[in-house]
Amino acid sequence: MSILKPYSITHLGHRMFKENVSTSNVVKALIGGFLGTLAFTLMGKFIAPHLIGHSMNVAAIIAHMLGTSDSVGLMMHFVVGTIVFPIAYLLIGYSRLPGSGWLRGLVFLIPIYLGAMIVVMPMAGKGIFFHSVPMSMVALMGHMVYGIILGLVVGTPKDNK
Repeated sequence: MSILKPYSITHLGHRMFKENVSTSNVVKALIGGFLGTLAFTLMGKFIAPHLIGHSMNVAAIIAHMLGTSDSVGLMMHFVVGTIVFPIAYLLIGYSRLPGSGWLRGLVFLIPIYLGAMIVVMPMAGKGIFFHSVPMSMVALMGHMVYGIILGLVVGTPKDNK
């Protein structure tokens, strides 16, 4: 075995992958993603009306973009929020971002929020940042709450050793 083998990029990357994507972390990430998605969805339904005068139905936005029913849009919303984002968080943000778990989750969700506002919303016919500061701020709050919940549930690498 080479003396440099333990320090090779491949070896370090494989070790980091195994540590980040342990069964325990995956389960916690999926639970955190589900709880975050639930909170995000409920905020759009029950809190947004108090802030902007109407609910924000993410399922309907996704359904319109995909040309399908609201129930399929809701399913897609929960698949992305419960599976895709949490696994991406474990692979990208969990061990690379600084701070406590909640802060790591919050910071991880900021580029996702920006991608949703700059790419996804125009694709859904809603315009960049919904063409509305109040609506985009409600969406930011939802993404922040999601990220905080995800990060709190998953914790930090030192918490999980």
